[in-house]
Amino acid sequence: MGLLLPLAAGSAVAAEEGSSVKDAAKAAVSSAIETGKNLLGGVSEGITSGRQSAQGADGAKVVSDNAGFAEIGQVEVLKTEPRDQQLAVTLGFKNDSDATVRLINLTQTGALLVIDNDGYSNALVALANPDDVTVPAKAGIRQTFVFEGGAEGIKAVRLWGKDLPVK
Repeated sequence: MGLLLPLAAGSAVAAEEGSSVKDAAKAAVSSAIETGKNLLGGVSEGITSGRQSAQGADGAKVVSDNAGFAEIGQVEVLKTEPRDQQLAVTLGFKNDSDATVRLINLTQTGALLVIDNDGYSNALVALANPDDVTVPAKAGIRQTFVFEGGAEGIKAVRLWGKDLPVK
């Protein structure tokens, strides 16, 4: 019996140390993941910022949000049509400025969505849509995007947080 008491006490100390090791490992991994997410977020924001501040080789003004495009043009839904089990949406982009405009990051998560009558969104079909659209100066361009899901009950197309009514 005399040997069991020190062993039991040693087990309690080891369990306590194991718990602190576990907590330390948890904190280290959590910190590494948070740092990685911040690093990737910073890289993504840096790429977008760099693309916006530098003109394209063709002299295009680069835009990645509604505020930037609203200053120089407008966008509207021209047509929606079913395509197999998907929905094709043709958007009309008009550029009122004297310079070519390039709209970027259109395929990033949440940048371009279809919203149904119940408020649910359908995302773009992966690898089937352009990430950028270039609109010539003082002109418009039609661009078709393909979304997941059918064409029933579509209320709006959301571009960079702004809902565009469906005709």
